[in-house]
Amino acid sequence: MPQLTKNAPDGLDTYNMVAAIGAEFGLNVEFTCRYYADYVQVIARAYKATMGAQQGVLFQALSKTAYGQKAAREQIEYGLAFDLWCQLDGGGATAAQRGAPYDWQGRVRTPRWRRSK
Repeated sequence: MPQLTKNAPDGLDTYNMVAAIGAEFGLNVEFTCRYYADYVQVIARAYKATMGAQQGVLFQALSKTAYGQKAAREQIEYGLAFDLWCQLDGGGATAAQRGAPYDWQGRVRTPRWRRSK
């Protein structure tokens, strides 16, 4: 993720990410910004162009930030668009491997007995 002070994404980067989602997955992306008493909420929704946003949202991402943050709105929208792209690409930005842990041989790792000190 780009840093806040240097190399930060702008509106053109957000457009490129949204255009990549449209070209690769055939979805439209819509950003909604709501202002509340304590925070600003930005929601990114991806839907098929034929269905419309009201009929069927397929993927969505949410960002809640307090007032006075250093991140510009373009940076937040870029992060949300990247999150949508990761969801569509299969997994998500923070997807963890599910199930039992495996060792280097491919066997399920079993708990070892340890002596107390």
